[in-house]
Amino acid sequence: MKFGLVDRQGYVPDMKYGETGQELSCFVPSDYTFEQVSYVNGEGEVKVDGHVWRFFFGQEGVGVELMSGIVTLTEAQKFLQDVKTHIWGDTHQQVQVFLSGVTVD
Repeated sequence: MKFGLVDRQGYVPDMKYGETGQELSCFVPSDYTFEQVSYVNGEGEVKVDGHVWRFFFGQEGVGVELMSGIVTLTEAQKFLQDVKTHIWGDTHQQVQVFLSGVTVD
């Protein structure tokens, strides 16, 4: 399942990547314990509570995809809200969370 975190003005803050092996800490809120599974060119996968999440950049903003594991909609919503706050801060109100997919004609 893919989600998009999109700022209405197209703003994504400068990402401050972590140390080697923890580069994706710029996406994962500090109160989550995670294991970095992969990392290539500023994007990759992390394992949080037995679930693998992929972080990537899309045309509109930051993409987050659940790669393995099952979460409730409430759990996904909390995680995405925490990621949004971690990246954009508490007071930034312009970011929306979208469920995203491919449109087939």
